[in-house]
Amino acid sequence: MIALLDCNNFYVSCERLFNPRLIGKPVVVLSNNDGCIISRSDEAKEIGIKMGEPFFKIRSTLLNNKVIVRSSNYSFYGDISNRIMNILKEDLSEVEVYSIDEAFFNLKKIQNREDKCIDLANKILKWTGIPVSIGIAKTKTLAKITNRVIKKNKRYKNISFNYSNVLEVNKSDDLLYILKNTEVEDIWGVGKKLSIFLKKNNINNAHDLKECDENFIRKEKGVVLQRTVLELRGTKCNYIQITVPIKKSICVSRSFGNKLISYDSIRSALIVYTQKAASKVRVNNLFCRVITVFLKTSRYEKNFYANSKTYTLIEPTIDLRVIWKTAENLLKSIYKNHHLYSKVGIILSEFHDAKFIQQSLIKSKCNLEVKNNEIILMKLIDDINGRFGYGKLRLSSDCDKNFFSKENNKKDQNSAWQMKSNYRSPCYTTSWCDIPIVKV
Repeated sequence: MIALLDCNNFYVSCERLFNPRLIGKPVVVLSNNDGCIISRSDEAKEIGIKMGEPFFKIRSTLLNNKVIVRSSNYSFYGDISNRIMNILKEDLSEVEVYSIDEAFFNLKKIQNREDKCIDLANKILKWTGIPVSIGIAKTKTLAKITNRVIKKNKRYKNISFNYSNVLEVNKSDDLLYILKNTEVEDIWGVGKKLSIFLKKNNINNAHDLKECDENFIRKEKGVVLQRTVLELRGTKCNYIQITVPIKKSICVSRSFGNKLISYDSIRSALIVYTQKAASKVRVNNLFCRVITVFLKTSRYEKNFYANSKTYTLIEPTIDLRVIWKTAENLLKSIYKNHHLYSKVGIILSEFHDAKFIQQSLIKSKCNLEVKNNEIILMKLIDDINGRFGYGKLRLSSDCDKNFFSKENNKKDQNSAWQMKSNYRSPCYTTSWCDIPIVKV
């Protein structure tokens, strides 16, 4: 049996950890640049606030209903997520971290599965303060649906729950009832366009998809959807992935808080993005060979402009200085005056393991020593930043390491690119300056 753990309203739950006054009140969390709603408390859902709604459109509605608004704080959310996943990995042998708030794990050879999962959920709540739901089923797809039943329990009145946040469906009648009451667009992996196609072919719910002709599905939509059909029938097609696959590319990009025309401001943003991308490469113990920089205006601009350029290094590198020099040259080649730019980004790709790097034909002992020194230097930077906080050691031309705007930087042109984050809470667990002070 496979279980899916999903953190309840994860971003909102994180915001409530160090601010108990938010408990019981309607709370929403916004996306980058305070763009749209990406997390809602149950109280906010009852008001009728929908996922993905643009913030500027419902600002007055939120104000009238006294909804508390928070900007996204991904470093804080990521740290809490790591703590939860580590608890899972300590208790279980096969765990797949699916997303920041979801994880699949194997329950084979465990008899009292619901009891095991409720103990795990209580442990996570006690140690981290985050409430979770756990759905148990034969396959990943069925586990996803079972987890959804827990959160939408009012729609499934015929299902009896032993626990409020853990469910295993054992009876075939219960499974049939659940599948018939699960819309096809609510199935894992079925998007909007795919659901339209299925409904045109009289496949309206999970039960219809389960009973359909799998050969027709494969012919029309491919093997991925065919696997979904088989998983709904109880045939395991998607297995727990314990080892994380090697990334094929790493992209760091953000939309600017304000549209920019100045090259220096865009360059300031790219410096921060480059350092972040390079650190992600080093965390995975990889060397990159291909560097791409892209720059674009808003698609709604009359004078729309978008361009990118790629450079392939002779030899893969881990050195931030080399990556930044290349990225800066690429930016110079694609930047044009008199455009209002909305986004810049860097993509690092063609990764190599240190043991399998194809070295340059023109190689010397001196070059090998330089390469070893680069590795030592980068490791030192990561160690210091890991101990004292991200960005403590950075490129000298980096005037501000932060992705988010600050009040005292609003007049600084070099910081005009930073994302809007007007409702952001402190980074309670990832910044020394933001650690809460307790007065006794």
